[in-house]
Amino acid sequence: MFVFAIIFGLFSAVKVYCAQGPSKVTKYIPSGVAFAIGFLNTPSFTIARLIGGAIEAIWRTRRQSKGMDNGITLIVIASGFVLGEGLISVVALILRSCGIGVSSCWGCGHGMCSGCSGG
Repeated sequence: MFVFAIIFGLFSAVKVYCAQGPSKVTKYIPSGVAFAIGFLNTPSFTIARLIGGAIEAIWRTRRQSKGMDNGITLIVIASGFVLGEGLISVVALILRSCGIGVSSCWGCGHGMCSGCSGG
């Protein structure tokens, strides 16, 4: 941890130094905060943010080239996904509390061996 603290401390210092002048490399220097958040989050969350960011970049580029981007459409769509995920997690919690488990173990690493349900 100490080594990474020094590395990303240096990244942050270089980024602040480059941001003070007319430097075009500032946007290519990674943020220490972004790396810290990436280490703390699960891969599914980080990968979802990566895919969402790529979709947003493509969306915004295509909409701006046509002069149709006001920025609000993508925010509304993203908010719908976030709210939908929250709603489904509440439904899943209620179902799990009622004793209803998963219908398959696909993707959990156990295959179809009932490793998720302990049976």
